[in-house]
Amino acid sequence: MAEFNEDDVLKKLRNIIDPELEVNIVDLGLVYKINLNGNGNVALDMTLTAKGCPISGVIKYEVEEALRSIPGVKNVAVNFVWEPEWNTSMIKSEALKMLKTH
Repeated sequence: MAEFNEDDVLKKLRNIIDPELEVNIVDLGLVYKINLNGNGNVALDMTLTAKGCPISGVIKYEVEEALRSIPGVKNVAVNFVWEPEWNTSMIKSEALKMLKTH
C-alpha cells in the first residue's frame, strides 16, 4: 500500500474549485479537518460558503473522487459541518488577493 499524507490530500483538494468564487476549496478555508487513520481511510470535515449551497452534492462527489485517486486511499468520508460558520476572513491571503482583482 502506498503511503500518503495530509500534504497529498491538500494537493488534491486544491484542484477543486468553487464555481462561484473561482478559488479552490482549501484556499477558501472550506477544509476544516483532515483525519488519516493509517489504514487507507481519509475523513474530512469541511464546510461550504452557504448552508443551502445548491451544488453541495457535486462538491462532495468531486472531493471523494479526488481523494480516491491518491494511491493508498481506500475509503473517503466527507462530513459537512456548519460550526464555525464560514466567512471571508477564512480565505487565505493569496486567494483573497486573487478575488479582489476579479
